[in-house]
Amino acid sequence: MIIDTIRHRQDHQFQYGEAVCRALEYVMKLNTADMRSTVEFEGKNMYVMKQKPMTKLFEEQLAEAHACYADVHLVLEGEEWQGFASTSDLNQAVEDKLEQSDYILFEHVENEGRIRLLPGDFTVYWPGEIHRPNCHPAGNVHLVKLVVKIHRDLL
Repeated sequence: MIIDTIRHRQDHQFQYGEAVCRALEYVMKLNTADMRSTVEFEGKNMYVMKQKPMTKLFEEQLAEAHACYADVHLVLEGEEWQGFASTSDLNQAVEDKLEQSDYILFEHVENEGRIRLLPGDFTVYWPGEIHRPNCHPAGNVHLVKLVVKIHRDLL
């Protein structure tokens, strides 16, 4: 997992790896106001989605993990809180679609931490890392963000 700000990406890029650096450079050049909801820029191996979810309380949002794709979450507008946790036998999966759709959902995860993201902040979750996006302690808050999906073959 990586937590950083887009303005400091070049200072810390040695930690990210080549694929994450390419993804961040690509989204920095995007006209996000006019972009389609999904834009492929390295085919199905790397693409970006613009999302405008209403956040939820942590208790209302399921945590997730992916097997094939890393996620880069970049906040454009609003404030997002995310949960994160390590793998544990005590984590309670409620839906496992890893084979069909590359996600598994969890209602409860052990030892979950929380972070607050403001515009320009981003997180990277590697395949297998559990995260709970689109949360806010106040419940429903407007959020605009980009999520870049990077296939593990590029990592």
